Amino acid sequence: MDATALWIPRQGHAELRPDTAADPAPHEIRVRAIASGISTGTELVLYHGLGPAGQAMTPSTCEGRWDLPVKYGYQSVGRVIDAGRDSGYREGELVFCRYPHQDVYTIDATDPELVYRIPEFDPPEIGVLGNNADVALTALLDVPVRLGDVVVVVGLGIVGMFCALLARRTAGTLVVVDPFEYRRDIALRLGADVAVHPDDAAAAVAEASEGRGSDVSIEASGAASGLQLAIDVSGLEADVCVVGWYGAKQIPLVLAPQFYSQRLKLVSSSVLYAGSGLQPRWDLGRKLQAALDLLPSMHPEEMISHRIPFAQAPDAFTLLDEHLDQTLAVILTYE
Repeated sequence: MDATALWIPRQGHAELRPDTAADPAPHEIRVRAIASGISTGTELVLYHGLGPAGQAMTPSTCEGRWDLPVKYGYQSVGRVIDAGRDSGYREGELVFCRYPHQDVYTIDATDPELVYRIPEFDPPEIGVLGNNADVALTALLDVPVRLGDVVVVVGLGIVGMFCALLARRTAGTLVVVDPFEYRRDIALRLGADVAVHPDDAAAAVAEASEGRGSDVSIEASGAASGLQLAIDVSGLEADVCVVGWYGAKQIPLVLAPQFYSQRLKLVSSSVLYAGSGLQPRWDLGRKLQAALDLLPSMHPEEMISHRIPFAQAPDAFTLLDEHLDQTLAVILTYE
């Protein structure tokens, strides 16, 4: 079956290319996309030509190279239009797939890391945010927020916003940090106690914590300055969770004296694993299912700032590149 896919062939350029969606083998399904979400962090890193050269592509459904050209994406929601006899799926089911931006595609339905049944969300494109919710849930599993904790979230993209919403459930005080007023206003409306520009973060955290610093800091900006700020505002023996992805960017940090004198714990968080001794109970399937269960309570409609038809997908990358301050979740629609 004829298909169309989005490629990033070179730095600063995205384009649509013809593709195909093969007839499904017994273990496969063919899916017609409804919507796909652009990962502002990861995909803008690739768009800027900053992917890590020489590393294997993940997920396995992507094509090309991290350092371009690449067909990339991992947040697609669609309906099964053909199902192999051993796939375990039926025609018409709504699924979330870790697959690039493509209107029709065939995927291995027996791989639990690639395909998931999802609820009949209203509207169904809300489901593309399931992966973002999963990333945020993973971060909170890696650095649990205790009742009464002072929590700082640096970076209010969709992942940072979801981290803040989950932290809000137990945090005593929630401070969020982002350079963009548009995002800070949303965070305040959804329950943050304090929302500040990075320049004002140190003073705000000191005031909120009575000078102790944060108990938990979550770095979700994907910027070196964000990680530096998260370290600088953290209190004695605090957890600093790194959720943002830096690609091949160099990340210079000043560790003395804060990192050493405060005995900080730096925690790497990846959606591919549940850490902190939670495996094997918290496998990928359970974690995503928990995130999908949480998603309706995480204000998903307010997280979507732009819906852009797939035919205009290259314009979506231009929007994110040039007007990031006006965006939150940007999704491509196929219907």
